[in-house]
Amino acid sequence: MAGALHAWVDESLRLRAGEPGLYILAAAVAEVSSCPPIRRDLNDLLLKGQRRLHWRDEDGARRHKFVSLVARADLELVVVVGTPVLPKKQERARRVCMEGLLHELDQRAVERVWLESRTTSLNKKDQVMVAALFGSHVISHRLRTEHASPVFEPMLWVADAAAGAISAARDGQGDFIAIIKHLTTTIEIPVR
Repeated sequence: MAGALHAWVDESLRLRAGEPGLYILAAAVAEVSSCPPIRRDLNDLLLKGQRRLHWRDEDGARRHKFVSLVARADLELVVVVGTPVLPKKQERARRVCMEGLLHELDQRAVERVWLESRTTSLNKKDQVMVAALFGSHVISHRLRTEHASPVFEPMLWVADAAAGAISAARDGQGDFIAIIKHLTTTIEIPVR
């Protein structure tokens, strides 16, 4: 990848009784110039009336089409998996995973990171976290973050697929991650 790199980030949280919680932050990293055909192909997968692709809303066959499309795209997937996550500590898990992911993206010379938009107050928490990472030199000032809505940014769907495939693999459904494994770097982080 030689052009300007951007990354689109989505999360997945899994809390189940009797299991350690799991927090996943997945990033789709791509040159800006390679994104228009990826967006077009993703939009072509939408069903009538569907505004976005979302892993949890798709059945197995549609998930297979989704990851197969991602597997052919000119991009990289960087996924941070944090565990164990306690039910009342999910924002803590997000901060730990975000620190690891943003550092990794900065090391890859990503210039702009688009985080999936949450609520206004939670987006502000992300901004405070990023400012703290700049201040402590965990990430350089080259890397900029913004929030984006998945309704308007299909590249966030790619990150959602990566997070979903990783989560499915933890349930013994490794066929999805196997399709995109050649694009995927997974980093395990303990949530302290």
